Amino acid sequence: MNKSMKSFLAYMVFSMLFFGCKKSEPILFDEKAAITFNYFQVSDSKQMFSFLGKSEAVGTVKIPVIINGFPEDRDRRFEVEVVTDTITDAKPSDYQIETGIIHAGNVKDTLILKVNKTTELNDKVLNLYLRVKPNDEFSRGIAERQYYQVAWSNQAIMPTWGTYFRTFFSTAGSTRAYRIFVETTGLTNFTATEYRLFGQAGAEVLGRKFGDYIRAWNAAHPEDRLLHDDGASKGLAIVPKY
Repeated sequence: MNKSMKSFLAYMVFSMLFFGCKKSEPILFDEKAAITFNYFQVSDSKQMFSFLGKSEAVGTVKIPVIINGFPEDRDRRFEVEVVTDTITDAKPSDYQIETGIIHAGNVKDTLILKVNKTTELNDKVLNLYLRVKPNDEFSRGIAERQYYQVAWSNQAIMPTWGTYFRTFFSTAGSTRAYRIFVETTGLTNFTATEYRLFGQAGAEVLGRKFGDYIRAWNAAHPEDRLLHDDGASKGLAIVPKY
């Protein structure tokens, strides 16, 4: 092999090693934090608000959010969008979505939704379906927690009478039992989210308010005791857990 050929081969080997090493250099990690609505069970991804027993013209719905990332020492804005499909039937004039902020030092925070009380709600339930929206600060998190539904009305909107209702209020549910729950607690649902907020002791206090109302009514109206008005227990007595 002549000298020029040896030089060429040496150059090629050097070039391959040099550029190969450059390509294998590590790439800096530059992933944005992700944001989702904060719930664990699908049943918690819907919140119902009733103006029943409330005098205010504008209701406040608090929607929990959480980031998959680290807290920072500054406020960061996040965004949501309205999903206009078969679920959303509320008009933009029916609600106002306030600016979403993950406050400094937080990984969990709250999105505030304002809903307007109108006469339309006397015999109708309005729905809003939301999805987290990526922006300069946050990307979307896992698909299962990107969506959240809010429903509101002047009526009693009875949610699923789940485990926490059966544990702290009554083993059976009905529209009348739910109305009493709303009027005595000021809440519109009681899921794992509310239980985490109030804790065992707080949930028992709410259960006693519910029970005290029923016992007081039945004592004052022995001929008109509180009965379930619909559902599987229709016609039976509403029996409080506390």
